[in-house]
Amino acid sequence: MSANGETLLGAPSPTPGVDAYLGIPFAEPPTGKLRWRAPVAFVGRDGERSATDFAPACMQSPRILDWYRGMAERFGASRAVFPDLAVSEDCLYLNVWAPRERRGERLPVLVFFHGGSNRSGWSFEPNYHGHRLAAQGAVVVTIAYRLGAFGFFSHPELAGEPAQANFGLWDQLAALRWVQRHIAAFGGDRGRVTLFGESAGGGDIAALMLSPTAHGLMHRAIIQSGGDFGWAGIRTLEAEQQRGVELARAFDTDQPPDLAALRDIDAGRLLEVAERVFSEHYHAPVVDGVIVTGPLRQQLATADWPLQQLIIGTNADETYSDEQRGADEAAIDAAVGSAAVLNTDAVRAELRSTADAATALNRLGTADSMLCPAQQLASAVALGRRQVWTYLFSRVREGAAAARLRAYHGAELPYVFGTHDDWLPTVAVDRRITREMMQAWVAFAATGSPEGEHIPRWPRHRPDSEPQMLRFDAITGPIAPPEAVLCAIYRERTAASPSQN
Repeated sequence: MSANGETLLGAPSPTPGVDAYLGIPFAEPPTGKLRWRAPVAFVGRDGERSATDFAPACMQSPRILDWYRGMAERFGASRAVFPDLAVSEDCLYLNVWAPRERRGERLPVLVFFHGGSNRSGWSFEPNYHGHRLAAQGAVVVTIAYRLGAFGFFSHPELAGEPAQANFGLWDQLAALRWVQRHIAAFGGDRGRVTLFGESAGGGDIAALMLSPTAHGLMHRAIIQSGGDFGWAGIRTLEAEQQRGVELARAFDTDQPPDLAALRDIDAGRLLEVAERVFSEHYHAPVVDGVIVTGPLRQQLATADWPLQQLIIGTNADETYSDEQRGADEAAIDAAVGSAAVLNTDAVRAELRSTADAATALNRLGTADSMLCPAQQLASAVALGRRQVWTYLFSRVREGAAAARLRAYHGAELPYVFGTHDDWLPTVAVDRRITREMMQAWVAFAATGSPEGEHIPRWPRHRPDSEPQMLRFDAITGPIAPPEAVLCAIYRERTAASPSQN
């Protein structure tokens, strides 16, 4: 296989008939003077390149790794099933899984953006290996992008640069340009590129699917448990620049290093300080005037988007924690008070009908951060004359450990990729849902519709009539969206938000 002027030496994947090409560079290392600059396209060195091993993950703390180890432990496995993670600032690599036999046709392309609050996560987490999904009839790509203060950062001295912020998004665009240049060599159709991503990865996709910079680079999108998308307001470039000043002052209060000096600081030391300074900060895209051109409603009003069709969905228990079962009414009141949008007395009144505090807190957190903003984005995109489908993933695996977690944030990922960990209880129902989700994702990438012969009936989202969504569960089928009362309050509150008008 040839890409970047090099011959890539891949290897058969664990799924027969699917080859894997791992650790392919798509940009030059963003180190030294290239730190906090737009990525520079990788220039091949000619000759052969081994593509059988994953490259290091981007700079990050072990937050997600610890989450995986904790999950394994909860299901009775050893934390050691997840080895230590190698990280590096030289991390802009991608991975490709491609069916070997293609009968001459170009296959749809699915490009995955990992989650992790734009602060952690990596392209080759165990549930993101794409060989089983590719076997359904697609070329699957997973990409890396700069994280935390390396990828979501600005500084006053960056004013006037082509890229002043959102470096993680610039990396994602660079990876998509690589796909346009090279995916045909793997059997992919560059005219049918579907982005799919979970959590922060889904939120980043929401930014790109409305951005003029992504025209010609993507066509469809699947957003799995994405963030709030900016209905209550998107951060400004000026605020992001002040974070750069704050980071510099953390190194020296009296004489903060300038941008050139910040670029010279060792990556490990920079990570250590940034993790402390921004421990409570969510690294989200900001309005930079290039990729993110304005507040969300302003972007939606143009309707000149790269996006053609959209699937967007939420898990039933995105924020559930069984450790909150003993919480009292005061805890619920405090959570309502700190909610981004659902912070009203009407919300408190609605939650009083909930049987236990842990469920009430989950209803609030799931609705405020994911379910209601996703439903609102679905309606806005449909009003922009795009076809939209929505879903709710509510499957809870068998056993006591799964019952304590419910349909948690990220629970759908092993179903989408067909990568159920050995320690996860997986029975016939789970395997059936896996087939349904993989087939729907690939059908959508291929045709622009998730419907097919072996896929349950999935009604389109229609904001001008009673909306329906598809629930993936022991019985998969159409339902009315949950939390009608909370989402009505959410729509009313964000419609009145001055930052969006």
